[in-house]
Amino acid sequence: MPAVARAGDSVMSQDGQGYKCRQPMQTTVGEVCSKVKADGIFVVIVGKKISPHPKSGCELDESTLSSGSSKVHAQGQPIGRIGDDYGGVNTITAGSSKVMAGG
Repeated sequence: MPAVARAGDSVMSQDGQGYKCRQPMQTTVGEVCSKVKADGIFVVIVGKKISPHPKSGCELDESTLSSGSSKVHAQGQPIGRIGDDYGGVNTITAGSSKVMAGG
């Protein structure tokens, strides 16, 4: 089972260009579930935005989490885990060392 992703966990952008874009980026506290935590940190849920970052074409990428657990939900939305993605091009690469979610 993959680890649950939380605010501050890293995301790798596959289409980003420019300063720091091909390095892991951080999710933002404002774009997570406001009621459910893993290891004391709010979890990421489907429909929440990635940290804004430049992508090819000099525009901002503000993709929303588009995949998550089919079995574990928070506030009615699937929770994000390592391997889930934002818009098909930004993949979650870090998560909780103690909380996992299947499906």
